[in-house]
Amino acid sequence: MFAKKLAAAGLALLVTVGLTACDPPLPPEILAAQAERTVNCVDGNLTVATPAAINDVVTGWAGSLSTACKGTTLTPVAATDAKAQAVISMDGSIPATCKPFASFPIAEDGGVVAYALTDAPNLVLTPQNVQDIFSGKVTNWSDPSIVASNPDATMPSLPIHIVGTPQQVAVDALTGWFKKLGVAFTPSLAKVSAVDDGKVLANLAEGDIAITSFSNALYAYSTVAAIAVGKDLATADIGGIQLGADKSGAKPKAGGPIGYGATYPVTMALCGTDNTVARAVGRFLIRQDSQGALGSAIIAALPDSERIKAIAIVEKGLPKPKTK
Repeated sequence: MFAKKLAAAGLALLVTVGLTACDPPLPPEILAAQAERTVNCVDGNLTVATPAAINDVVTGWAGSLSTACKGTTLTPVAATDAKAQAVISMDGSIPATCKPFASFPIAEDGGVVAYALTDAPNLVLTPQNVQDIFSGKVTNWSDPSIVASNPDATMPSLPIHIVGTPQQVAVDALTGWFKKLGVAFTPSLAKVSAVDDGKVLANLAEGDIAITSFSNALYAYSTVAAIAVGKDLATADIGGIQLGADKSGAKPKAGGPIGYGATYPVTMALCGTDNTVARAVGRFLIRQDSQGALGSAIIAALPDSERIKAIAIVEKGLPKPKTK
């Protein structure tokens, strides 16, 4: 009996040593859960070049961070500040002055089709409709193909007027999504520009249509078209953008909303030499609490599948976080 006890004790010791001698990688879902219960606090300040469109959100994040970590601060600076220690990019482009040691998503945006049409407040377009409009094949709102997509609306006999200067990222998001849906999107009439401030959306005239970003459209209170995907409708709202950005492969619930697939990430780049202050601030912004602040913003929070990936990127080298 004594020998058996010794053997059992020895086995327990071996198991204990085995558990403490190595730290196997935690599963992604465990990492995500841990991120909600903990905060990494590293004393220091991080200046973040912030687009004007989300300045209020970043300012709110800065206040929450200083409350959670007394010695860690985030200071929003102008998007053009060449000395910023981190950059938030709405379109994925990072200025040459920032040499990032880490980049990760902090929110989601998307490419949408905004329009002004009194007779069709709930306009539905198929990917082929969008292609035909922006290639010049369809030029009137009463075209039979558009009428067929909107059986409950009375489409006016009115010329379609394409306006705006979309960024390439918005066009590319639509192109990639439509390709998956079997339609080649080549919007030859869309005047792509390096900058799309969305100002044209505030003055859309009856019959106007534009490709723009989800954030621009939401900021301008523009009406955007739903996209027909088979018998379903993909809606460009916060929920639709989040579902569309989910790369987990999860299938939508029967009868529930489907994802709006023309999405792209709002990214954060940490510039210069790798350091824990920048990583700690970045990790704070992708905690669920911080992401919840986007509920009243013009961009969508990350779906969990993308948030888990971002956590894995940004938390490298950080000290052990404290429990909330």
